Amino acid sequence: MKFPASLKLFFSSVSVGIIAPVVLGAVAFALSPFFDAVVVYITPARLLVPVLGPIITPKLVYWLVPDGGPAAGVLLILASAVLFWTICFGALYFAWATSRRRRATPETIAP
Repeated sequence: MKFPASLKLFFSSVSVGIIAPVVLGAVAFALSPFFDAVVVYITPARLLVPVLGPIITPKLVYWLVPDGGPAAGVLLILASAVLFWTICFGALYFAWATSRRRRATPETIAP
């Protein structure tokens, strides 16, 4: 028996997907003196930078970072990393909550 996903589940998945990468990034930056956790955090950004690069206009980049240059590149890398981890954590939470909900509901057998 399949259940449609509710909006509450969707928005809770989005909120978990947004909060978890921010916390993960803070932990990565806090652990950076001990090992290179920041590189582990931003490595998946290599997958999204080629996609987001052409979408983000230079006008927006110079509005956010007026000097441009390396700071704009770091902004693009961090935005890509947060977007990647947001999608991952949100999808994982959605799948986990959906399966938990499905297991908790007794299956009815139609006569």
